[in-house]
Amino acid sequence: MIRTTFDAVTEELEAGVLLVRMSGEIDIATTDFASESIRAAVAPPARLVLIDVSAVTFCSSAGLGNLVEARNLAGQHNITLALVGVGRPVDRPLAVTGLGGQFRIYSTVEEALAEL
Repeated sequence: MIRTTFDAVTEELEAGVLLVRMSGEIDIATTDFASESIRAAVAPPARLVLIDVSAVTFCSSAGLGNLVEARNLAGQHNITLALVGVGRPVDRPLAVTGLGGQFRIYSTVEEALAEL
């Protein structure tokens, strides 16, 4: 039996500003849960959504699909979206697929908040 661990916790930092902290593996086994978390956050009345992936240990093509879904939803709802804490498990697939340039990426939540 293969066991995949994933968690997503959403926190409202201030009115209209949400932080989604993802951790563990984002793959085919967890993509539905990741999608639910993203859809709940990337919706009005949010104006800024930060997705913290610093604790993500693996990101498959299904995980990339979740991030693209977040980007597309943000565009539909005129919400600013940024990724925070992008380490090798997320950076590598973003770079290989050429998707990295389609996201605002910041090292820390504080850095993102200061610039956005």
